[in-house]
Amino acid sequence: MSSDETPWQSPSAGPSGNDDAAQPSWSPDQPSASLGAGTSAPSTQPRFGAYGATPPGQATSGSWQSGYPGYEPAQGQADPAQPYGAPGSSGVPGGFFLAPKPGIIPLRPLSIGEIISGAFESLRANPKAMFVPALIVMSVLGVISAVLSFTSSLGLDSLATSSTSDLESAVVGLDLTTSTSPASLLTTLLGSGATTLLMSLASTVLTGLLIVAVSRSVLGRLATPGEVWQRTRSRVWALIGQSLLTSLIVYGVLAVGTGVTVAASVGMFTTFGSQRSALLTVVFALAIVVLALTTVCLTAFLWVRLSMAPAALVLENVGVLTAMSRSWELTRQGFWRVFGVLVLAAIISNVAVSVVGGVTGIVAGIVGAIIGSFALVSALSSLLGALLSAVIMPFTAAVTALTYIDLRMRREGLDVELRQAAA
Repeated sequence: MSSDETPWQSPSAGPSGNDDAAQPSWSPDQPSASLGAGTSAPSTQPRFGAYGATPPGQATSGSWQSGYPGYEPAQGQADPAQPYGAPGSSGVPGGFFLAPKPGIIPLRPLSIGEIISGAFESLRANPKAMFVPALIVMSVLGVISAVLSFTSSLGLDSLATSSTSDLESAVVGLDLTTSTSPASLLTTLLGSGATTLLMSLASTVLTGLLIVAVSRSVLGRLATPGEVWQRTRSRVWALIGQSLLTSLIVYGVLAVGTGVTVAASVGMFTTFGSQRSALLTVVFALAIVVLALTTVCLTAFLWVRLSMAPAALVLENVGVLTAMSRSWELTRQGFWRVFGVLVLAAIISNVAVSVVGGVTGIVAGIVGAIIGSFALVSALSSLLGALLSAVIMPFTAAVTALTYIDLRMRREGLDVELRQAAA
């Protein structure tokens, strides 16, 4: 089975992954689109973590073979053919440690630790596909950002190199009427905004590329950057559209909630002024706190429920709205688990950024002090920040991809088809 034929389509999608070709979920009389022609689908969709029906020619639980010559379950040991966590497993999930592992993860429902360790393993298994595209793109954008930072900070260098007695002449030398003119400020703001937008769009496209690379590593296949781009390039505009729509929803809710909270705060003080009672003050303060917490919780809720959309869009080859719907459905019964995984990944990323960013900031400061240029420090900081993003981004994308795969193995029995694809 080629990499493009890997069974990532949802159970309700046709062979092309398009919604127009949607078919009912697996039925006894209908072959699965992703299993290939002539192969009968399981009679029932696997339960949570179950491995589904035994493929033709494979031994049943009475004479089960693990793929290791001469292996038989020991007396009293759980039969690996049982569903994950099935009764009678003596507290050990059936097949938990015996599931095949052709790539970076075992093909069964994963623990949170396995998702995180699998993300690191994906970086080690295929560093070329995971780091090279991100480094190339973010280096280019980092240079652009550095140039903009350098030009916008040139005016401060004369202040930094002036003595106290020459401070007044240095300020005059800045030509403040020119450097702070509306046109100059607008140019700086537009340049910074354009750079931020380009980095955001580049991150979106790179995330799609990295998700494809991780999906290949799951099956033990190492994709080159060219192969990953070949698989993803037709989905670039869909990725960008999905990212913009998701951001509009999440940040729109955040903006509305923040606006309502601020308006309520201002309204309380302007309406009652100094004549408000202590009780009324407490009531309004609690109401404002509730509004703020509601805004934060709703924003986090939407962020988690839509977080799997990029993976669904790229791997299942569906449209923007369908990918968002798939993400919403997959995270419906595992919200807190997905939330925990994403928060843990964010903490790890932020710690790495803080440590490495602190070191690079010190280096940039030393270089700037030696050369005596504030503009150069600003430019170096921008460039190093972009390169740091290129190093951190593959990890977060890998966590997203593995969380998506884990959700599908738990809810749709994807591990059954992945095991067949890896065979």
